Amino acid sequence: MQTVVTATGSVPNAAQQAAAAVDHLVTSGSFLGNTPQQWLQAAAAAGAGIALLWVLRSITERRLAALAALTDTVADDFAIELVRGIKTSMFVFVALVGIDAFIAFPPPADEAVRIIKILALVLQGFAWTNVVVAFWLEQWAHNNPRQSDRTTMAALGFGVRLVLWSLLVLLALQNYGVNITTLITGLGVGGIAIALAVQNILGDLFAALSIVLDKPFVLGDYIVVDQYEGTVEKVGLKTTRIRSVNGEEVIISNADLLKTKIRNLARRGGRRYVLQTTVALNTDAAALSRVPDLFQQAIGDQPYLTFQRSHLIGTTPAGHEFETAFFVTNPDWLIALDARQAILLRVYSALQREGIALAAGVATVTSVRSSA
Repeated sequence: MQTVVTATGSVPNAAQQAAAAVDHLVTSGSFLGNTPQQWLQAAAAAGAGIALLWVLRSITERRLAALAALTDTVADDFAIELVRGIKTSMFVFVALVGIDAFIAFPPPADEAVRIIKILALVLQGFAWTNVVVAFWLEQWAHNNPRQSDRTTMAALGFGVRLVLWSLLVLLALQNYGVNITTLITGLGVGGIAIALAVQNILGDLFAALSIVLDKPFVLGDYIVVDQYEGTVEKVGLKTTRIRSVNGEEVIISNADLLKTKIRNLARRGGRRYVLQTTVALNTDAAALSRVPDLFQQAIGDQPYLTFQRSHLIGTTPAGHEFETAFFVTNPDWLIALDARQAILLRVYSALQREGIALAAGVATVTSVRSSA
């Protein structure tokens, strides 16, 4: 009962203390060492700063949007995104700067205001970091639609954001008076330990970044890696997946992939073929001289083909050997096969008309050489 009375009796005391504080504020005419006039000026400056920033943001955004509609450059689009990235934290910073111009805070309050301003700038820095990274990823994906999947790009974007955010946090801690040298040293030692523990994963991650930026191949390219060949289906953070001609999926780690030689067949300008044909030994010289012309005519009648040469290269016990080279300017594999088939059929028909027989027991040998 006595405790209740004491608690109840404390209410008038608290009210009396509050009333005394208000009386002191009124009689002294100041709050935190500043007069009411200074507070009004500070409030007016803060409001004017917020209003000015809002107006400038709105006008700049509209003007840049109108300019971007008339141009194809990315600079104005990037500027628009930066303007749109001005967040509430920036308005808070501007308001505090306006207040600081007219108010002299006591040391504890001044330190609190300084901390809030630094925090506002850091938060605005986070927002602009997101804008920069997102805009870069969007433009890169627009210019390289076949390069990589969304998962890989999102992970790379997070990595870039993490690095930039870490720099902002370190700068903020330094402005707060924290000795970041020891912190950076500790993070460096810890980072080395983590890197040694997951060096294989980091190797594949950086290899994925190299593939994305250097572009030795893109999604949909037909590549040959050692004894494997097929179409690239996915470039992930750790592995690249290839669909082979037999239908199975071949999974190769990115680090191992970049350590070997890669043949990107999708980027060649065409295919070079060398046909070796052997005719019978009893063929006379006049007939032999007409064989290169038959190949040249057959190749010249086909689209996408460029005749290079056709010569008698020697005679063996099997017969007279001819070698013919031509280039298919279209990289499509089926077009090249159709062209080669048409040439062989035309030449065989012409040889029959000319009475030139192929060597008995010797098949025409076709060797294929690809040219980028």
